Amino acid sequence: MSAWAAGLSNAPGIRVKAVVRRTHIVRHSEEEKALALAGLFQAAAMVQQVARTGEVNQEAYNPLISSVFNLDPKSVEDVYQGVSGVKLGVDTLLLVLREKESARYADAIRYTIGMLHIEKLLKRDADINSVLRSRLEQVTNQLQHFDGMTSPAVISKLNDIYLDTLAKFKFRIQVNGDPSHLQKPENAAQIRAILLAGVRSAMLWRQMGGSRLQFAFGKSKLISILQKLQQEITFT
Repeated sequence: MSAWAAGLSNAPGIRVKAVVRRTHIVRHSEEEKALALAGLFQAAAMVQQVARTGEVNQEAYNPLISSVFNLDPKSVEDVYQGVSGVKLGVDTLLLVLREKESARYADAIRYTIGMLHIEKLLKRDADINSVLRSRLEQVTNQLQHFDGMTSPAVISKLNDIYLDTLAKFKFRIQVNGDPSHLQKPENAAQIRAILLAGVRSAMLWRQMGGSRLQFAFGKSKLISILQKLQQEITFT
């Protein structure tokens, strides 16, 4: 098992069957799996947003960036600072699964597949995984010196980490969008930071037992779980 993955699976409180929240809600494995998948789709949707508009949804952006530094979470939900942290991902995933706006999120779907592939490559490369976790730990220990997790300085560091690790694989995710936005260094850095968070979510989803085959044949069940989570977020 890779170093980054080991940091997650060995975390205190992580259980495959159920996790008890502070509010005493039992979060079963299928719900945790759905949360991780929503985190992945949220990252993909945000990459699409930055590439096309040059803007980010801060309510969705903050939990994603925070998830990168939560190396030893107590639960899947804890990774995203609560269920509401993946609201955009839950909403987007539901739209895609219901095939209501699949065309609108065509790029996001492609980014999702790309991040899943990078996660698979990362799992097989212990050296890059070790470097990745080490670099993230270094930045995590320095966070108190920066003006928030999404400050330009922190995003710049995540950009560098991405270039020094995940960008070393031959497979690259081709991001489509408005050239005027993609050519701005700050936007490129945000996109790489979001992709890093997306790969984290992909790894978490795999750890919880997620698979493409299961995704393809468990569509109706996943929709039901996501609807439940969406309702929970609405009343949070």
